[in-house]
Amino acid sequence: MRRVRTAVLVVLPLAFVLLAVVRLAVGGWSNVEAVIAAAALVVAYVGTLRRARPPDSASDLADRLSDEVMQAARREAGNRDVPHSRGIPVRCESGGALPATVEDLADHLLSRRQSVVVTGERGSGKTTLGLLLALRMPSVQHRPIPVTLPLSSWEPRLTLRAWVALRLSAEYPFLRGDPLALERLIRSGSLLAVFDGFDEVPPARRAEVIRAIDEDWSSSPYVLTSRVDAFTGPVTRRLDGTPVLRLLPVDAAGVAGYLESRWGDVPEAAALVARLRAEPRGPLAEALDTPLMIFLAARICESGHTPRIDGTAEQIRKGLVAGFVPAVYRPEPEADQPWTPEEAARYLRTLATFLRGRGTHDLAWWELHHALPRAVIPAFQTVLGMVIFGPLCTAVFALFGLRAIGWWFGLAIGLAGGLAVSLARQHHPREARPRLRKTLTRRYLLRRLGQGLVCVAPGMVIVLVLYDGVSYALTEGAVFLLGFLAASLALAPANADKAGTPDGFLRNDRAAVLLAFAAGGLVGLAVGAYLGWWMETGLRVRDQVWLLTLDRWEQTLIGCASGAVLGAAGFGTTMMAPSAWGRFVNVRAWFAFRRVLPLRLMAFLRDAYERGVLRRTGPYYQFRHELLQDRAAAGPQPPGSAPPAPPATTP
Repeated sequence: MRRVRTAVLVVLPLAFVLLAVVRLAVGGWSNVEAVIAAAALVVAYVGTLRRARPPDSASDLADRLSDEVMQAARREAGNRDVPHSRGIPVRCESGGALPATVEDLADHLLSRRQSVVVTGERGSGKTTLGLLLALRMPSVQHRPIPVTLPLSSWEPRLTLRAWVALRLSAEYPFLRGDPLALERLIRSGSLLAVFDGFDEVPPARRAEVIRAIDEDWSSSPYVLTSRVDAFTGPVTRRLDGTPVLRLLPVDAAGVAGYLESRWGDVPEAAALVARLRAEPRGPLAEALDTPLMIFLAARICESGHTPRIDGTAEQIRKGLVAGFVPAVYRPEPEADQPWTPEEAARYLRTLATFLRGRGTHDLAWWELHHALPRAVIPAFQTVLGMVIFGPLCTAVFALFGLRAIGWWFGLAIGLAGGLAVSLARQHHPREARPRLRKTLTRRYLLRRLGQGLVCVAPGMVIVLVLYDGVSYALTEGAVFLLGFLAASLALAPANADKAGTPDGFLRNDRAAVLLAFAAGGLVGLAVGAYLGWWMETGLRVRDQVWLLTLDRWEQTLIGCASGAVLGAAGFGTTMMAPSAWGRFVNVRAWFAFRRVLPLRLMAFLRDAYERGVLRRTGPYYQFRHELLQDRAAAGPQPPGSAPPAPPATTP
């Protein structure tokens, strides 16, 4: 029913435009008719607003958030080889105050609503603990909802609670429907905040983070994760009352048992197991003492490669990190391999370098336009405008014997319009399918009015050139401007009703732009019908115009076709230029031309996610670990710096 109502309200303003044009074409309508039609439009819109679904309560939001967190955790767990139970046997050291295994720790934190600081070395499983908390959530009654919040994205200008609300709204846009309910959800202690990556916060800001947690979140349960060396010194004294535990290295027997149970039928993994059992205190056992290194080794073995098992522990770790991407992108004999290992490494290096320059771990496709040179977007928009409007205006003016004028006029429109729309600030991607905008602000209206004027001005100039009388141009401009504002109202960004995904945001944004093309075609059809109907009496250019030899219905039909094509092109390009999808098209074209990113960039990101190179947090991608991001940013190793691994041998 909601879709039907939305569809009606998209069509209603455009139908109103069509009715206005038809009435004007047959002689105009009275003031009474105009008032009645406008009042009907307003009443229909207001009636829809009154029938809008009431905002969710805090309990409803909690239930929906719990379901979304669980679904996202299951997807991530399947992609990152994190089972619900009997996973990598990571043990904890807390002086006996807390359980000794991460699985028991997760159940304890969910049932007791206790705060804790979790420390460990790189790759020891700190971030995975947040995933495990979500996976084990159904097994605990009356549990809080674990939500992972990367501290590296915290903005000091915001309070901690405001930042948590902002971050949750970005990952789960349906929470924006009722900010007060979200605030009650946060204050009620219904969330178990996993503040991840304290060590990734710049040292100068760590005291501020600790103070914010102590002052803003002390009444609610939380988990703070950090590397051991970062959570030391005077800055941590404010949390002296919070238990601190350390994730211990995984022993050789635990690693061997895990690999044998999960990948015992893989010959390369069997070689690792044999070496671990033969040398339980050797360099290989020392290297594979964290979940990250175990994951890398298992994925390399699964791809048919033999990871390096000789040398020092540090050499083995570096070999695993360096060999992970080439291994998972190894060409399969009878499988479609869209990217070679060399291409994948080049693309990942571009993404890692971009993230390093932005100072973040969150890869958002709609922010990649910041990596473009400043002149690329204006150049792209002007070229696109001239390519589209040059031939279109040439074809339209050729109907009136003015082919040369039409060509130059089209190029001028493309150049000026392309420069104008390229200066607009990029819109945020649409988190949901287009819906009728229920709240209007002065800023929104002024922006759309400016875009509308850029869109309708070229059409008014065309009508002034071809038709005798300003009234035709004013009618065309008024109808197109009204249609543009109606389309902007119907296609405005809306809050989503479920957790966002990178591909979902892209599909929604692209759908809105394509609907703008359709709306422009419909309005152009109406305007073209009006101008075609009055062509016989209103045309300024009359010498050698073969259209004047046609019947009136034929002139109207040609006017409809010309108006629809020009209207679609005008509406569509004006809406596409500042859209997130439009700018992303520029990004893909530019970086594909330079061969540093693939043209099918979203497909590459999805593929990297499925291979375990990337992970996903709401609408963002992240590298599986900062070690992989740093390795990708460093680029290919110099020849000879990493000799190939020798064949695996069984002692």
